[in-house]
Amino acid sequence: MSCSKCRQITECPSNNISNLPSNLFYKQMVDIVEAYSGQGQEDSPHCGNCDERKSLKFYCADCNQFLYEDCAGGHRKWKVLSSHRLKEIGNFESSDVQDYSRKANACKQHKDEFRIFCEECKTCICRDCAILDHEDHKKTSLEKGLEKKKSEIEVKIKEVQVNGSRLRKHKEYLEKRRLKVNNCFEKATKEVQEAAECCIDFIRRHKESVIERLMKQKESFEAEFVNQMTSLDGKLTEIDSSLEFGKDMLFRSNLPEILNVEEMLENRLRELTVPLAEPILNFPEVKYTRNDMSSLTDAPGKLHMSNTEPSLTVAEGQGLTEAIQGEYGTFTIITKDAKNQTSYSEIDKCDVTISSLKTRRTLKANVTDSKNGQYLVKYKSGVGDDFKVSILVRGEAITGSPFNLIVTERTASGLAGIIIFVLTLFYMVQPGSYFIYITEKS
Repeated sequence: MSCSKCRQITECPSNNISNLPSNLFYKQMVDIVEAYSGQGQEDSPHCGNCDERKSLKFYCADCNQFLYEDCAGGHRKWKVLSSHRLKEIGNFESSDVQDYSRKANACKQHKDEFRIFCEECKTCICRDCAILDHEDHKKTSLEKGLEKKKSEIEVKIKEVQVNGSRLRKHKEYLEKRRLKVNNCFEKATKEVQEAAECCIDFIRRHKESVIERLMKQKESFEAEFVNQMTSLDGKLTEIDSSLEFGKDMLFRSNLPEILNVEEMLENRLRELTVPLAEPILNFPEVKYTRNDMSSLTDAPGKLHMSNTEPSLTVAEGQGLTEAIQGEYGTFTIITKDAKNQTSYSEIDKCDVTISSLKTRRTLKANVTDSKNGQYLVKYKSGVGDDFKVSILVRGEAITGSPFNLIVTERTASGLAGIIIFVLTLFYMVQPGSYFIYITEKS
């Protein structure tokens, strides 16, 4: 059975609903309606002042009793009861309903109002219960107990709100990705149509074949996308419904009601705070490239598809963040798909820009495609400087881009080593005495 409020699924063996937790607030609302609409039937509520079963039009907040019209008139006339707060049920406001709801929750054993909260038993008790059954227990006032329980539930609600916010952001991300994918499909379809105009029957057959493949891929993507969005919408609906239920209960501030559904509500809120595993969905990139139409021996174009996710693509290697002046630096770009697996496509174009933070001049970067999802980047700087490395895949920045690159200047000691090595070779060719004076700049 699914709750219409919080969407929680509850098992009801043999359709037996007697074990389901009752909603005390709504039960007390039914009592008010039955009292007001009673017509003297045997099952109608009786007047709190007498045993008459008539339509009860008034409620005394001090006596916590429903009264029919004659008894209500006497209630006003008697001097000892003249200060009591008497109100017509038909004019009840939300505050009156909440006041009745709180007072209606009384100790069934001692017929006294709940005034104390037993922290050990986690229940509301009257004064007699506190003395007779809960003497050694840790107790507090009903108000403090209410505040404590409200605080606990508010914490859970905030956790669910955070999770709901994260899911909504992920949903927005999926929508943006979907728009881009659809644009790719539309662009590819247009390119197919343009190529089809260059030929007659051969191109027409080719157009039909390629568009069919595109449509199948698009339908496959749309079906998977709709399934995941439906799952997210269902989860968000559960969260919204549970939050509304929790807020309504907090607004009524009825501790017995809170205690009555506390375990169920806490379990539900705990379930909803568990982050939903983000669904894995490939967002394919589609591009259509035309062949040379001077020969009709081949198809007029070729369909390319890429599952690479630029936001998951990584770059690694020492040369990504540090290098030495005058020496080559290298690093590797690895393209990844939505499952974080290495992916490759001919249309996964990698653009690398290495620019100086001071002069804005750029270094030449050579990108070698290994045809396996890895791209080797090689560069060399003639000066020591701080650089910014921007890496784009299909026009989108990869994870961590831009990177900070520091090119350190070659030290004097390093130059000295090179000079000594050269002079040693020279001495071996032309023996003699030489004096070498090298200063090292600190």
